[in-house]
Amino acid sequence: PDTRPRTGRPTMLVSSAYGAAALMSLLSFGGAVAFVAAGAAASALGLEKSAATGFFDATCLVLAAAAMVGDACLHLIPETFAGATEADADRYGLFLVAGVVAVLVFEAVCASVSSSVEPFGVANLLVEGLHNFADGMALGVAWTLGPEAGFATTVAVAVHELPQELGDFAVLRRAGFSTGPFLLANFLASLTCFGGVALAGAPFVANRENELVAFTAGAFLAPALHSLAP
Repeated sequence: PDTRPRTGRPTMLVSSAYGAAALMSLLSFGGAVAFVAAGAAASALGLEKSAATGFFDATCLVLAAAAMVGDACLHLIPETFAGATEADADRYGLFLVAGVVAVLVFEAVCASVSSSVEPFGVANLLVEGLHNFADGMALGVAWTLGPEAGFATTVAVAVHELPQELGDFAVLRRAGFSTGPFLLANFLASLTCFGGVALAGAPFVANRENELVAFTAGAFLAPALHSLAP
């Protein structure tokens, strides 16, 4: 029998995980593309472009707040606490609160620095980076299990990523980012997905995945309820 090591399948799985991460990075441009498309559609329909884009901005801000709260309460928090022991649940709860406090403190620190960008915009980039890192871990683990699990997870991540990117675009525009710096900053934040894929199999990261997800959930709730909803 052929006893040579078979390296094709593991290599394919790793490549597919990074390919999925690359797709998530491309989706970071989704908000800008939709905004340009909305302006072009308004012009084609004879509508006032500023009014149309203003309505689009407001809609996306509502979408951003709803997506953050929904992702935290319907996805991240249930995923973290499912099957947890009482001791683990207490620990995850502390990380959840720590995520809320960390973002609020970060916003306060940013507010003390003179800048043309609002603090909640910088905090949003930090939260987005954390979330993309967690998504990268999920993709890395899923593609290790097999192509079926990897593809299903890729679709699930992409489905919730696109509306969130639409919201992020409106949030960062409202915070004072111009289009060019916004695209660069949002793209750099999306690259943390590759870090999640790379570290998905590392014991010191994999063993703390629930803590990271709980922290990310708290970090989602803080800007959504403290900065965007009001």
